[in-house]
Amino acid sequence: MKELEIEFKNMLSGQEYGRLEEKYFSSQKPVVQTNFYIDTPDLDMRKNRILLRIRDAEGIQMMTLKEPTEKGVMEYHGEVSGELNFDRDIRPAELPELIRGELARYDIDISRLKIYGALSTERRQVPYREGLLVLDRNTFLDEEDFELEYEVDNHDKGETRFLQLLEEAGIERRGEVTKSERFYNKLASIRTGDHYAYTI
Repeated sequence: MKELEIEFKNMLSGQEYGRLEEKYFSSQKPVVQTNFYIDTPDLDMRKNRILLRIRDAEGIQMMTLKEPTEKGVMEYHGEVSGELNFDRDIRPAELPELIRGELARYDIDISRLKIYGALSTERRQVPYREGLLVLDRNTFLDEEDFELEYEVDNHDKGETRFLQLLEEAGIERRGEVTKSERFYNKLASIRTGDHYAYTI
C-alpha cells in the first residue's frame, strides 16, 4: 500500500501532555506500539533522508518506508512477520515487494539491513476537525518524551487548525522533530564515534 501522510507535530512538556489528555482524550484507552528502526551499518537510509521501520502494534507487524515530499511524507507499507530483536539482520526476501522496488531507486545494499533499536509509544487518538488528533507518550533508550500530532488530508487547513489548537491550549509552537530523529540523536549521544544524527 502507498499513501501520502500529512501531519503536524509538536513536542510537549509533561504538564502540557496531562492537560491535553484530560481535555481531549480522557475516555480513550491507550494503544501501545513499538517502532523498530532499520538501516545499514553505514546508515545509508539516513544519508538518503529516508526511513525504514517495522511497527509492532496489537500483534500486527507493518514495515514502512518513508520518503519526504514537499507537503508530507510518502509511505510504502507491507505486512511482515518474524522475531523483532536489536541487531537482527533483515534479509532482502523479508522486504515487501513494494518496498523492495522503491529501495531499488537508491544506492543501498539491502543485504546489509539490520534493526538498530526501538521506540515504544503509548498512543491515544480522537477525531478532530476533519482529521485525527494523536497524543503520544514515547520511551526509548532510557528517555521519555511527549508529543501531539494532527493527521489531515489538506495541508493548509490542517496547519491552520493545528496552530489554533495550540494557541487555545496555551502551548508554544516548537520545531517538528520526528520520532526516528529523536531516537537516532539520542543513540548518537551514547555511542561515541558513531554518526547516527542524520535527519529525515
